[in-house]
Amino acid sequence: MTLLGSLGHVAATADLTALGVGPRETQALVRSGVLVRLRRGTFVEGPVWRAAAPWDRHEMRARAVLRAFGPGAPVARSHHSALAARGLAVHGVDDRAHLCRTDGGRSFHDAVVVVHRRVPEAFVVRTACGPSVQVALAVLQVAALFGVEAGLVSADAALREGRATRAELDGALPVLGGSRGQLRAARTAELASALSESAGESRTRWVLLTLGLPLPEQQAQIVDGEGAFVARVDFLYRDRRVVVEFDGMLKYDDPAALRQEKLREDRLRELGYEVVRLTWADLGDPRVVERKLTAAFARSAARRG
Repeated sequence: MTLLGSLGHVAATADLTALGVGPRETQALVRSGVLVRLRRGTFVEGPVWRAAAPWDRHEMRARAVLRAFGPGAPVARSHHSALAARGLAVHGVDDRAHLCRTDGGRSFHDAVVVVHRRVPEAFVVRTACGPSVQVALAVLQVAALFGVEAGLVSADAALREGRATRAELDGALPVLGGSRGQLRAARTAELASALSESAGESRTRWVLLTLGLPLPEQQAQIVDGEGAFVARVDFLYRDRRVVVEFDGMLKYDDPAALRQEKLREDRLRELGYEVVRLTWADLGDPRVVERKLTAAFARSAARRG
């Protein structure tokens, strides 16, 4: 067992004292890399921290900060820190731990933590990792602070995995009050879709909207002239016979899967569909997406003409 193994690899000063580790020993452990000090009185286990993926570091950071506030403190995880604790997808957020007050205390922020204004007790739940706001509220907090695209990635995941409902999203909106991000949160609640099967698909929907395009059908089935199933596609502009697929590339590690995907796409083209593949990099530059879609619409129109 490692020094902080029983504490989930995070600790506050009080935890180290209880383990018999004094101030001088703590300093020595930080210098040697056994511990990493995140902020005053807040530590994580060095080897675990250095080996962790960015999203796991965020979860550890939030857990360590919450622990440093002490048991019974009037704070709860919020925003993407509440979502990370539940393993829900996040995108376009910062690395700071986000908490909210559960009393009337002041909000504040530093380089490691942001403590937001009070959230009604009815929207705070007790979890194995400590108090946290409800998933629906956390999703809308992300949207309000970081934008609709970030909000949709988490909202779609929450609906898809049954962690939140549309009614809960609507019910959480008033908690944001007159905040500057309430319009972004409302837009996220309106657009959220359980049909998005990945963060890439959520982002694709938002990029298409920002380009002024109507939302296509999601997870649409395509059949041949005899009604036999051919494929289920991420997005379909049915009237324009254009398929849009988000290409995460991971499936192509398997040569058999790559061949199967090629045969599937060939069949779609035989049936008169144009297929547009969008990558994570494409979504970072909407102009690329626009060029690909414009060309596909033109090819489809020429073929039908």
